Amino acid sequence: MTEKPIENESVTSDLPEEVAEAVHKGQQLAIERARKLAKAVSTAATTAATTAAAHLPGRQLAHRLPAPPFAGGLPKLPKLPEADAVRAAARDYASRLFAEQRRFAHEVVAEQRRYAGELVSVVSASRPADEAGEVAEVSEAGEAAPGAE
Repeated sequence: MTEKPIENESVTSDLPEEVAEAVHKGQQLAIERARKLAKAVSTAATTAATTAAAHLPGRQLAHRLPAPPFAGGLPKLPKLPEADAVRAAARDYASRLFAEQRRFAHEVVAEQRRYAGELVSVVSASRPADEAGEVAEVSEAGEAAPGAE
């Protein structure tokens, strides 16, 4: 006895919407939790900074400390390349990568063909004479026989 699956179009048509809604709710919960965490960290940092400033002798010792690195400003960065140059370099890289993949694929296929040819010649050479006669009869019927001329 075969049971027919129950077809319920509303289940299958509502599924993408339900998944999207579930993902949206999950994202909203994650954003809400991140905001609460950021607020808690900010409050804790402010409290800690206020408490530390009141208890540490930073102002009395500040003149004894060495100057922080990059006190005069950050070093100048080189100018970024133009977007067209970046795109051109990416295209060039992709084309070289594709060419290498294509070369590799051709090499693999050529090796497979060579191996298949060797396998066919080994199998053809090891066939008994009776099978060779049967193959010749099939060839005359219009089908191609492997190894037959």
